[in-house]
Amino acid sequence: MIPDQEKIKELAISYFEGKIHLKDESLLFDFVSQSKESESLFRKWEQEWLREHKPSQETLILWDRLSTGYRCRKKQLLDSPIVRKNILSRKIFQAVAAAAVFAVVFLAIELGRRSGQDGGYAFVIETQNAEQSKVILPDGTVVYLNAATKLRCPERFNQKHRTMELEGEAYFEVARNEDMPFIVKAKNIPIKVLGTRFNVTAYADEPSVTTALLEGRLELGGGDKKITMLPDDIIRFDVNTSTVSKFRQNASQYISWTERRFEYNMITFDELFKRLSRQYDVNIIFTAEKKMDKIFNISLNNGETITDVLDALSLIIPFTTRRDGKNLYITFK
Repeated sequence: MIPDQEKIKELAISYFEGKIHLKDESLLFDFVSQSKESESLFRKWEQEWLREHKPSQETLILWDRLSTGYRCRKKQLLDSPIVRKNILSRKIFQAVAAAAVFAVVFLAIELGRRSGQDGGYAFVIETQNAEQSKVILPDGTVVYLNAATKLRCPERFNQKHRTMELEGEAYFEVARNEDMPFIVKAKNIPIKVLGTRFNVTAYADEPSVTTALLEGRLELGGGDKKITMLPDDIIRFDVNTSTVSKFRQNASQYISWTERRFEYNMITFDELFKRLSRQYDVNIIFTAEKKMDKIFNISLNNGETITDVLDALSLIIPFTTRRDGKNLYITFK
């Protein structure tokens, strides 16, 4: 086996165990999708790993339910393929993580190969709380979705542009095509690019749309209100007040979540608690009203539990917590 394959095999094993980083995951996807031989080799490693980590009967039942739910939802959307990839690192799915996740990823790859023929595929890409996802669109664009995010694509791209709608947060690595600009609509605000890397945050329960450009060039808005962005430009549009703020910052901080880190800049407590609810899949409930508009910066590691995070935050603004299942009650001092 050549050294490159040795390295790829190590990445594949990390993937099966649910421990792979998104950057390494991208390398693995590139290898698997480059040829039928590469895909066959991956499947061989997968079978070897599964033989050594034989799933329990309970796990097989869970996988069967997951597969059935996937097939049913696919049928509900008039047999349009649904591309959804969950990061299944929880122990109960560990033994079937490779089969569950790659079945969907390869669907995305196959759609990419076939879409050039007729373009007639509809996508509903969605993540739940505490989930992240990566998908390859038919044009070759790679999209990373953060927790509680939806990306909607039309049944087919037209001849002039590639348009989709985002609710939540996503990082895009857009396949360049000067004849077909790539357009993301976030709360009806069009973001137009040719080929670039950028992050958009547009959650339904937050008043703003934030765009961070890492590479290339993009246009925000339209008509005489169009704003051009260059790398490391950050633009925040407040939907309620229709005000725009533009500033310069290291844009890579805005995609730290793709590496299981979270760096929040210029964020209020209210916004932070909403994001923590999504990232950790908990309900944060305040026992009394308090003004939550203080702005600050904070960095979190994926290894930190919600308890660790709240303990650290309580040093900034004093409060106590009480947990009841998925509900976290916060009382300010």
